[in-house]
Amino acid sequence: METTKQKARWYGPKQIGMIVFTGILMLIDACIVGGSSNTVLPAIAEARGWDANYLIVWAGIACILDGVGVLIWARLSRKNAKLLAAIALFAQAICLVIFGFTTNLAILIIMIILMGISGSAFCSTCVNTLTANWWPTKKGVVLGWSTMGIILMSVVYVPYIPSAYAAWGIGMTSVYLAIFIAIMGAISLLFVKDTPEAAGTTPDGLTGMDLAQVKDITRQLQEYKSPFTFKKMISSGNNWLVALSMGLGMTVAMSFIGSAIPAFLSFGYDYGTAASVFAVGTFPALVGSWAMGMIDQKFGTKKATIMWLILEAIGVFFMFFMAKSLAAVWIATCVFMFANGAAKNLTASYVATLYGRWDYPAAFQMIGTIAYIFCGAGVMIIGLFPSYTSLYIFDAVVIVICIIMAALVKPHFIGKPDTEEIAAATVAE
Repeated sequence: METTKQKARWYGPKQIGMIVFTGILMLIDACIVGGSSNTVLPAIAEARGWDANYLIVWAGIACILDGVGVLIWARLSRKNAKLLAAIALFAQAICLVIFGFTTNLAILIIMIILMGISGSAFCSTCVNTLTANWWPTKKGVVLGWSTMGIILMSVVYVPYIPSAYAAWGIGMTSVYLAIFIAIMGAISLLFVKDTPEAAGTTPDGLTGMDLAQVKDITRQLQEYKSPFTFKKMISSGNNWLVALSMGLGMTVAMSFIGSAIPAFLSFGYDYGTAASVFAVGTFPALVGSWAMGMIDQKFGTKKATIMWLILEAIGVFFMFFMAKSLAAVWIATCVFMFANGAAKNLTASYVATLYGRWDYPAAFQMIGTIAYIFCGAGVMIIGLFPSYTSLYIFDAVVIVICIIMAALVKPHFIGKPDTEEIAAATVAE
């Protein structure tokens, strides 16, 4: 039999390319859908005479729709995730141009919503499906790297948007961003492969498998119909524990990140200090994304999740002292950003841990939807609380509930195993 010449393991050239691609898609979604509340929407509100809090609430709704969209896209991503991602990226680019130029509030809100839905397709759904397909057993460490794209939003986007608006205007800045997004759509359409087998390599980059095997696996994956119907998924108490512990944990995370700079300014700190703290917090977040991925891979997703939530609880504790102590601002931000580096990678990893790549789309349709709905709610609730203190009290209560639920999760694999073909390759290793 003809054997594959691809000798790389999970970090081979093709695998690295997929990590970079999925990381960039996460960065785009984080910037356009989730990262607008700190700078973009306040700037647009000021320029056009609108209420910033009103726009932030709609941005939160868009983030919620980012999660709801998983219901629509999850199973569709099984057969052609790269095509779905490309279409969604092109749609995102078009909406962003309209978003940048419109002076009609209703149209702006519609664009915010459509960008949330398209982000759901290319990021919340397709990125996670591709990762589960390419790394069925190494997804923890891989997501630790690729989800750094989400964190980089604080480095490459938020600090420079005010300057970009000042130099080019809101409309042209949106055009330049849209061009980049459209290029990523073209890359997805022309170069990305839905499965490692289709790219001439193997799941996790394992050697010892011939080309006939990997092509047959690709065909089976495309034809496979999961027995885990949506009704069956929602009837599982364990699935609800996973979805709610992850989702509510992200609610707390997004309520902090989405309100950080406005909160610091309200406490009397100047914009330079606020932006600096937020930007520096990116570095522990990058470390957290990698470190929690390694912990996930070595000790399991449940232990990594509980550790993530405990770190968030520490961050929430220091949030109560930020108004009077700059040290508390730095500690809360660094601790919280470190913890938040793991937010979305642990959700995707938990689904893969429980269900594997064969049943991943069916499982993610339920667990991912609920988790990401609550993630979006973290942005929306910022505009609903009368003060930051009341928001932080809410966060404290929620994080305690999350830790309890996470401790009750049973992390046993129940999906279709990859045993025969993967085990054979593993022995060959």
